Amino acid sequence: MPPLSFDQALSRGIAAHQAGRFDDAAASYRQALALAPDDAEAQSLLGLALAQGGAPQDALPWLRQAVAREPRESGFRLNLAEGLERTGDAAGALAELRRVLAEAPGHPRAAAHAARIATALSDWAGLEAIASGWTRASPGHPEAWRQLARAAFESGFPRRAMEAFARLLPLSGRQPADLAAYAGLCLHALDLDAAEIALEAAAAADPDQPDLLARQGLLHLYHGRFEQAEACCRRCLALDPENVAAFTTLSRVLGGALDPASQATLARVARDPARPFDHRIPAAFAVAHAHDARGEIDQAFAAYQGAHALALERDRLEGRRFDVAAESRRAARLRAQLPPQPDAIAPAATKPRFVFIVGMPRSGTTLVESLFGAHSRVWAGGERPAMRQVLRAWLALDAAGREADPATLAAWAEACRHDLPDIHGAEVVTDKHPLNFEAAGLIARLFPDALILNLRRNPLETGLSIYRQEFSKHWSFAHRLEDIGRFYGQYARLAAHWERVLPGRFVTIQYEALAGDFATQAPVLLARAGLDWEPGCAQFQSARRAIATFSTVQAREPVANRNGRAARYAGHLAPLVASLEAEGIDLDTGALREDRVGGEAALVQD
Repeated sequence: MPPLSFDQALSRGIAAHQAGRFDDAAASYRQALALAPDDAEAQSLLGLALAQGGAPQDALPWLRQAVAREPRESGFRLNLAEGLERTGDAAGALAELRRVLAEAPGHPRAAAHAARIATALSDWAGLEAIASGWTRASPGHPEAWRQLARAAFESGFPRRAMEAFARLLPLSGRQPADLAAYAGLCLHALDLDAAEIALEAAAAADPDQPDLLARQGLLHLYHGRFEQAEACCRRCLALDPENVAAFTTLSRVLGGALDPASQATLARVARDPARPFDHRIPAAFAVAHAHDARGEIDQAFAAYQGAHALALERDRLEGRRFDVAAESRRAARLRAQLPPQPDAIAPAATKPRFVFIVGMPRSGTTLVESLFGAHSRVWAGGERPAMRQVLRAWLALDAAGREADPATLAAWAEACRHDLPDIHGAEVVTDKHPLNFEAAGLIARLFPDALILNLRRNPLETGLSIYRQEFSKHWSFAHRLEDIGRFYGQYARLAAHWERVLPGRFVTIQYEALAGDFATQAPVLLARAGLDWEPGCAQFQSARRAIATFSTVQAREPVANRNGRAARYAGHLAPLVASLEAEGIDLDTGALREDRVGGEAALVQD
């Protein structure tokens, strides 16, 4: 038999390669290289066959030679990226893929491969850059929009994620699974109407999708339709017995009281290192809630610790941690927002007028918004994202040593109004994002007619309640009791500052006083916002509105002071107590002690 020519050897290698016979492919490529030692294609294909055949270290010299010989050939860089990834050098692989994308941002193979690696590395900024270039270069490619939505969601921008995913739907043919995923993003963005429309469309096509049923259950929960929520979750679990989202909603409906078999399933999920953190962490919390519901305090606390250990590991991998020194510096910059210059105040809006309900999470903000939301002149907005984004923009300007001019302030105010859906002519809008306590100075500049209601609750009850909930990964202070206490100190110092410089506009409400004498205190609270008392406000629990918070179940029950759990967990709260005391916090009211008021500067310097 005559010897093979170069082209014949190369073709035989490619055929074996495509059939998955990597050793045969490598042998044929070597035959081709014996005839043409400098052929970059044969070098790259040999390297790829070695990498895919289990010898990635042997592959890299060949893959690099091909790239060095023809650096502008994207296929060779793609093969090198695969080889690097197979050796465990994901960062090196991503760098090669970015070189390809710099030349061709819409290269589908490079973009998809780069997006997968960025996701594995939890490099959400990198994923956003990749997907942004991909959508600009190939706006008709559905996967590009899917990856942009993932990047926005993981970076803490659910509305941007929702908007990106909406671009995907017509490109993918509005598949039921995509509609259900879009509905999930709508739920995170608190656009419950859009979520309901998407879920109805998905159910019309395929009513037995487990993820669809889980999201329907959550939507029913937010609307107070608890029986329907439970029914959806149980249907979901009949189809997918380990669906963590359904278990999480079911746990909330049942007050944590899951049966032992469900608890065992969730414990198994939480322990499984092959599962993603966004399954393991909520599973671990649901296990803890089940122990708590049975009064098994020691087991519950250990389970909460386990859930937070998982969250801390996720944060470590994603490069996120609570930095108390950075928080102190941030608080100092926030206090410097006031007093504003007279010519730097944006014009007041006539309608709607904002009432910002702020404070530490789990301090009673949902109770107050529920009261306001039952009033005929009020639209209850829930936890709006716009002010948080405006504050982020202000901090970026301040870090660059620049002032926000009147036009910028006016644009920011308009952005907050534009974020609102149809409010049906309401005169007052509530925004109950608790962390807007940071933005009180900026709020005063943007909305001179706004009222800021600060909810304050016993700090041990508040801190424990925070520790018992699965907050978004962007709430990095929530995973250690001592960090919760430190963050509480930052909050208390800022609140004391705003009380002094915004008298009558930043108003502190003690949760225990409001819940303990609601009939007397509620009309006074509404009057502060210029609202007359309406009989329906006394029965706000029956108001037909969605409540998309941890407190959605409790907000539909009679008003009561819900303190008392901290006493049951007292044996586990020493780190929280010590941290609060070090911050100068009164352990009954949560107020900054009088001997610490006015001492912010010294505390920041510590």
